[in-house]
Amino acid sequence: MASQITIRRSPIVLIRTLVSIEVLGFLAYSAAAALGNYEGDIYGRVFLSRVLSYHSAKFMFLSAAQLVITIYAFLRWYYEQYEIKPGLVSHEWGVFVKKWKIVSLERSMTAVATSDPLGKLFHYGTILIKNSSSSNVLTLDDISYPLQNLKIIETCIASPLPSSNKRLDVSKLISQGEHESLEFKSSLRFDRHSRAVNRELEKSVLKTIAAFLNSKGGSVIIGVGDAGELIGVESDYQTLKHRNSDGFENHFTQIFNSAIGPEFRQLAKLRFHKIGERDVCVVDVAPSARPAYLKFDDVEHFYIRTGNVSTPLKLSEVESYVRSRWPRWS
Repeated sequence: MASQITIRRSPIVLIRTLVSIEVLGFLAYSAAAALGNYEGDIYGRVFLSRVLSYHSAKFMFLSAAQLVITIYAFLRWYYEQYEIKPGLVSHEWGVFVKKWKIVSLERSMTAVATSDPLGKLFHYGTILIKNSSSSNVLTLDDISYPLQNLKIIETCIASPLPSSNKRLDVSKLISQGEHESLEFKSSLRFDRHSRAVNRELEKSVLKTIAAFLNSKGGSVIIGVGDAGELIGVESDYQTLKHRNSDGFENHFTQIFNSAIGPEFRQLAKLRFHKIGERDVCVVDVAPSARPAYLKFDDVEHFYIRTGNVSTPLKLSEVESYVRSRWPRWS
């Protein structure tokens, strides 16, 4: 299959929306007309009544209103789309304010297609993506040819997220040394030199993760020094309310959501491993379907991966990079 496929909602949705608007508009107009004599009571006092008859003005107003509503309904349908690729689904919608949802497809997930009689007649329906607990993760509403798209989604569920590090054994991963898609961090927040919490260390970890999101993905191993020496994250545990891996992941989620955004959180998977007597945390990061900005102190930063370094881009450089990597976001 192609590396990325875009799915739109069926044109039937647009037609259905326009019909609904026409019906509601007619009812609203009928109710308004029954409430008063607009020609004599209101329009006669307007300056426009001297040059344009009431019926002409009413026709122009209703025509303009219908045109605006039709254009809005079309744009609302046109700008809503689902992008499917191995291990990932993104849903984008909104006319004036863009909204989105990104869902990583796990092997344990299932997808089901449903259609009502009208949908079967006009070849559209809904796809429900569920997790292992049978809870809905994402609903693709009223899309064209649901059975064909269901097969594509099932293929993407069976495929892993496109990551440069194929979940290798952690020891083998560490033995590679740092490179374009792998970086070591001695800790998440505990500074071994000052023996205290250092927020700059958190920023450093998040900076690398943001760079991986905006590039080809990669892995951050926390608890390993620059030269590959094993340090562990036990000192990080001691700075947390819950001094274990669960507390570590909860704190990671809090700072991640604050600095990068909760919509990207599922693209960063944490896994903990014990090497000897030490715990290390591997953060596997998948590439994002849209630009990811890092926000510190109300200032946004944009990072990409260049070699084995996370590089900040200037505003003018960001625009060019986004245009080349995510054309629809430029």
